Amino acid sequence: MGKDKRCVIGIDVGGTKIMAVLYDPQFQPLTKARTKTRPHEGEKHFLGILKDAVRQLLREAHLDNDQIMGIGIGCPGIVQERRGVVLSSPNIQFLKNFPLAQKLSRATGLPVCAANDVKAGLYGEQQFGAAKGCRNVIGIFIGTGIGGAVIADGRMIYGAGGGAGEIGHIQVSPTGPICGCGKRGCLEAMASRLSIASEAAALAARQQAPALFRKAGTDVKDIRSGTLAKAIRSGDKVLEQLVRQKAQLIGSVLGNLVNVLNPEMAVLGGGLAEAMARYLVPNAKKAMLETAMPALGKPVRVVAAKLGDYSVAAGAAKMAWDRFYPSPKRRKEDWHA
Repeated sequence: MGKDKRCVIGIDVGGTKIMAVLYDPQFQPLTKARTKTRPHEGEKHFLGILKDAVRQLLREAHLDNDQIMGIGIGCPGIVQERRGVVLSSPNIQFLKNFPLAQKLSRATGLPVCAANDVKAGLYGEQQFGAAKGCRNVIGIFIGTGIGGAVIADGRMIYGAGGGAGEIGHIQVSPTGPICGCGKRGCLEAMASRLSIASEAAALAARQQAPALFRKAGTDVKDIRSGTLAKAIRSGDKVLEQLVRQKAQLIGSVLGNLVNVLNPEMAVLGGGLAEAMARYLVPNAKKAMLETAMPALGKPVRVVAAKLGDYSVAAGAAKMAWDRFYPSPKRRKEDWHA
């Protein structure tokens, strides 16, 4: 690749894994690097694996820093995009008032912008995926936790401090389980992949989900979205029922959001949606229609994210492109809080 080319890096930070992707100027992925997050190992390890992932991308693509325009990183939690600071992250506890963009920039020697991971994921889908061309979209991404984002009238909604769209922390049961945020009964505590895995492990222990027991045992850490999907295909009907129930809970919350925001589309993303879209999407849509006002709910398309694993990385990379190589017609405030 010639020196006149400009590439960009997008990084998806999850509670359990990190994926970094190198994109060419047409936003085609050139190479990627994956690693485990291991948040219990702390800040130094976290920054080290991010730096190593960037180095791996450049090495595999035979590029140097001069050919990289910047890095965009999507991170779970409340992120002040303007400053690149993670205010809090329920699943990565040391990310508290953490200047992520500044620290990663120092580690890599490249300009960095940081965003909430689901905002980045929804932006990726709106720019390149399932919601391309839509101006009013709700995104709900289900993984280790549940995150949300909203694009209204073509612009991402950030709120006063960058925390708009925290759909996963809508309370659905005041007596429900304690969430990672410290509150009880959040949607995330009731319907995330981690929550489903916990309930599935109990079913496996009681021999009500024999296929899951054979594939993963009863250790929650081993019960991934793909494992659940395989167990359902192998005949664990009780797991299918569990996933359908959680989808209905997500759909009920979505229905209330439809009444408030009047979107044209809702995108369901994250590992759970990717692995089990056939169960998640129709049941969430059904519950949404039962909850939303008919005139507002009927026109809404409920779809699975199209970019799969790449949603957050692609959106974060595009945010970096917008920030560090902005169009003359694009106002700075259009993309960040």
